[in-house]
Amino acid sequence: MRKRATVLVLSLLILCLAPMQAFALGTNRVTNSERGPLWVSITEFTNSFEISGSGLAQFDTSLYARSNINKVVINACIQQYIDGSWQTVKSWTSNSYSNSGYLNQKWYLVSGYNYRLVSTGAVYQNDVLVEQTSYTGSSYWY
Repeated sequence: MRKRATVLVLSLLILCLAPMQAFALGTNRVTNSERGPLWVSITEFTNSFEISGSGLAQFDTSLYARSNINKVVINACIQQYIDGSWQTVKSWTSNSYSNSGYLNQKWYLVSGYNYRLVSTGAVYQNDVLVEQTSYTGSSYWY
């Protein structure tokens, strides 16, 4: 009899805890998705950065906006970590008179440092700034 009571109590405990775990997992997923950008006019801002074994850095940055946008400006730079701070090595700008913009560049780096990509995107309607966003990538050692 005592063995049955123990099994019954453990079964009830498992049944009571299982729904709580499922609820907690669902809550975490919603919280994670709410941390994303809350853009109004920008629909997508993507960035990629890589460094080859020979030191050739390459990045791609693209920005897409809603159809009421008629100018997109993208600024991007490669930064090098020197003496405790990030210094810009090279920077580029792209202006597009549509609702999307793209910037792709390559640059050879000096070995022995950490590098990262920093970019900003801005969208305009009739030369009036509507919205802007920025991206700072992870650092990579070369």
